[in-house]
Amino acid sequence: MTATIELACDESAAVISPIGASLVRFSVGDRPVVVPMNAFDGAVLAPWPNRIDRGRFDFAGESHRLPINEPERNTALHGLVADVEWSVAERTESTVSLEYTLEATQGYPFEFGLRVDIELAEAELRMRARALNTGSAPAPFGFGFHPWLSPGASADDAGVPEQDCLVDDAQLVIPAAHWHKTDERLIPTAVRPFDDGTAVPADHVSDDSACMVCKDFRALRLVGGTVLDDAYGQPRRGDDGWSRARLKGADLCEVVVGMGPGFRTWQACTGDGLDEDLARRAIAIEPMTCPPNAFAAGEAGVDFDVVEPGDALVVEWSIALTGDDEHAS
Repeated sequence: MTATIELACDESAAVISPIGASLVRFSVGDRPVVVPMNAFDGAVLAPWPNRIDRGRFDFAGESHRLPINEPERNTALHGLVADVEWSVAERTESTVSLEYTLEATQGYPFEFGLRVDIELAEAELRMRARALNTGSAPAPFGFGFHPWLSPGASADDAGVPEQDCLVDDAQLVIPAAHWHKTDERLIPTAVRPFDDGTAVPADHVSDDSACMVCKDFRALRLVGGTVLDDAYGQPRRGDDGWSRARLKGADLCEVVVGMGPGFRTWQACTGDGLDEDLARRAIAIEPMTCPPNAFAAGEAGVDFDVVEPGDALVVEWSIALTGDDEHAS
């Protein structure tokens, strides 16, 4: 079993797994912020996040077919590095850097040197990720990150949310103008802008997976029974170029996930398909540099990045816990 890495700073603590360079747990005092859910727990998703339909895409005049690792939906899910061991390059009490060499493989004949720098501060964790194209040809590339956020109840000794802890009781903000409608296999079929003239009641809830109004979390409102496994585009940004999603628990603390200018998409997942004892115990709020199925259906350089040989894609994101009297922009 691969040993985990424990970071500490003041009252903050984090557990990092070298498998997938994953943020498995993050807590401030006795308040869990990120918890394990046995589903891509805090993993780095690369060289693409989310799904590629049937694992097939065309790039630079060549057709590629990726291994299918989600057979029930016939998709290639969450890249190639979430289940492999990264090496520890540097480490201090509150920081760690991990690296992985991504070699050319079936369906993805490109080479990258990957590095993730993780820094734990007081009530905040920051991550910087870098993908250096070490090959000889331009390559499509996407980053994503998969933290499961606790809605606020205490966790047991293993860091798992207590059974009475549900995301239904939390309030959520996803600052984005567009919603990606999907089919039954969670492949996007349309991108729809939210109606600026539609005010969604703060207590509006629904389990209708096709209800666009139900997916609108531009303003803080109760999650309730809303089922989420949805992507959001055109993120709203602050003056610093960052976009920030927020999950406010019944304890009035907010978990704030920030993503820097290199990200294009938010993904939210309430985990309804997980085992019964874990379903809806946390919500994944995932920064992604490209939307689902981007390599297959998107435009190179617009919907996803193309990294030239010798160049690197660098992104930053963060996750923090704030009190009721503090609010993110």
